[in-house]
Amino acid sequence: MKYWYRLTIGVFVFLFFKLTRDDFRGELFHWDLGTSISLVYTVIVILALWEIVARYIRATSNKTGINSNKGLYILSTKATLLMLPLVFLFAYIYDNILQYISCCPEHYYGSFLINTAQGFVISLLIIAYEIINLYVRNAIKNAREKEQIQKELAAAKLESLKNQVNPHFLFNSFSVLTSLVEEDSKTAVKFISKLSDMYRYILENDEKTVVTLEEELAFIDSYTFLLSMRHRSAIVVHKHLVLPAKEILIPPMSIQVLIENAVKHNSFSIDEPLHIIVKNDGQKAIIVENEKRKKEHLTSSTQIGLKNLSKRLILSAGKALEILDNEQTFQVRLPLSRA
Repeated sequence: MKYWYRLTIGVFVFLFFKLTRDDFRGELFHWDLGTSISLVYTVIVILALWEIVARYIRATSNKTGINSNKGLYILSTKATLLMLPLVFLFAYIYDNILQYISCCPEHYYGSFLINTAQGFVISLLIIAYEIINLYVRNAIKNAREKEQIQKELAAAKLESLKNQVNPHFLFNSFSVLTSLVEEDSKTAVKFISKLSDMYRYILENDEKTVVTLEEELAFIDSYTFLLSMRHRSAIVVHKHLVLPAKEILIPPMSIQVLIENAVKHNSFSIDEPLHIIVKNDGQKAIIVENEKRKKEHLTSSTQIGLKNLSKRLILSAGKALEILDNEQTFQVRLPLSRA
């Protein structure tokens, strides 16, 4: 279909130049061997230039950013420089060879400079068309990808919220709270406060793309406190973070998802506690790692939590989670962005 479109444009260009030439305006409908050869050559040249430009722009656009004015300027300049020698070559052939083949007067084919100028204008129009077409296609593609990520982000947020307010989590928390009320009323009050802080954080931030690391760490304190009340010393979370917590931005509940993932997929006990380490790699990433101790009756993991978190990170920081999984340890790198 695109070649028929280009062919039609080629015929139109030939008729346009024939109509605008003073020496042929009165012979628009006159047709002879020279006219036929000129038409065929013009169409072939336009098809060739168009195909070269289209292929070059498609190949180069992968290496040159086209989402900025600078990228578009560079791409246009490179394509124009590529076309220059081809335009001169085709103009030379048109001006010095075709007229002898068709045995037509020299003036019929115009001067070399005129033919070169016409070819250059056609090349610029083709380049402009292809770049605009490429830019529009990429803009549509990026818009669709962003819309898809937004949908997946909403689903990820909903899934994270559901994971935190599911009946099992609440029932376990209430069970622990019941015991504390009977045994240690002061700790029970603290437990209620931490539980309240945790759910307030979830409800207040479920619509946000990012929060400060300071806010997330306060939430983690509440979450790890609840874990320690339920599992005692069977789960130990070591935080070794040296970061400007007020300046670093991360998706809400992101560190919690990684800690929860470690708890969910590993066995632990008072005698053999699970150690989860939360540390940072400079200001590049937060690393959450643990020694692997797979549960005996654990069902195969879909890693839906990690996948959702990775999609949220792509939207907020432009980077995905990095997972290192070997026989001894499971490590996840959470890329950071600054406020």
